Amino acid sequence: MSNQTYNDYLYNKEQKERFLKDRTFNTREAYSRVLKRASSLEEEFGKDLYNFNISEIELLINYLAPTTLSSVQSATSPITVYIDWAIEQGLRTDNFNPLSTLIDREYLEKFIDKSNELIFSKDDIDDITGRLTNRIDAAVIQCLFEGLMGKKYSELLNLTIHDINENENRLILTNDIDEGHKKKRVLMLDGDSTLIKLLIQTFEKKIYYKNNGNPSPNNKSDIINLVENDYIFRAAALGVKYLGKADSHLVLRKLRLVADWMGQPHLTATNIRNSGMLYYAYKLYKDRGKLEKEEYDIICERFDIKMNSLGYYNISRQKNDFLNVKTIEKIYGKGTS
Repeated sequence: MSNQTYNDYLYNKEQKERFLKDRTFNTREAYSRVLKRASSLEEEFGKDLYNFNISEIELLINYLAPTTLSSVQSATSPITVYIDWAIEQGLRTDNFNPLSTLIDREYLEKFIDKSNELIFSKDDIDDITGRLTNRIDAAVIQCLFEGLMGKKYSELLNLTIHDINENENRLILTNDIDEGHKKKRVLMLDGDSTLIKLLIQTFEKKIYYKNNGNPSPNNKSDIINLVENDYIFRAAALGVKYLGKADSHLVLRKLRLVADWMGQPHLTATNIRNSGMLYYAYKLYKDRGKLEKEEYDIICERFDIKMNSLGYYNISRQKNDFLNVKTIEKIYGKGTS
């Protein structure tokens, strides 16, 4: 995509600002981003976005490179609203909005950028963790994939050897909700999970191999000693700052390093967690032959999704973007039920 698509100004600024001035702050910010990105095309075509035809609108949407259905909707909504506003103001040369009859799921899905896949299959995760020399690196990824998270990764960082029940395949997790307020939950792992074994191996390791075990001639030493305490995820013993629980940056550093080593720039905590949710949905769908409210509630409980004030899990965005049968069949194959 050309960098010109990301111009930080509005074409035909006076009209755009008239359109934006009565919007709420958040709406104005969201709409402005799309309108600013349209400016280079507006200059190229010599006309305001409100006079774009359908081909020109589709070119703009493709330039925005949306990666999910929600991001396509976030791109098309400001365009639709802006053109409708322009028609009301008598600005468009005709009184027809090219998007008015086309905004359905099938139409929007064709704009989703497939060049960077954001969901990893169970085999992908196993391949990545299997190529990691340090068990702590593998454990971070596997924890996120199996439902551990918490505020600032606190369910991982609070985990001690005493929170692991190997015989019952059970973990006691602690989430730091806010200062002085912690939330505990019990996570029962499936019979095929190897997470507990991996966590115990992580605890037993007292050293960390730099660069995934590949020696570097520039390093005085290729190993780092880890702090010795009861936590599973421990920082380097380079000072006294993290003699106790490690900081959330430990998780972020591990993910960045692994992403670099594996050539997987989209190996982020959110994408790993989403991938785990899809795998859990796949297993439920395979066992039960359906993926409905009951199954979604089980997934949400497993991954500690918050309920709204009415006692419902609000995961409509996830269901639209990836947590659905279509994505299950794409990642794990058809005929899985």
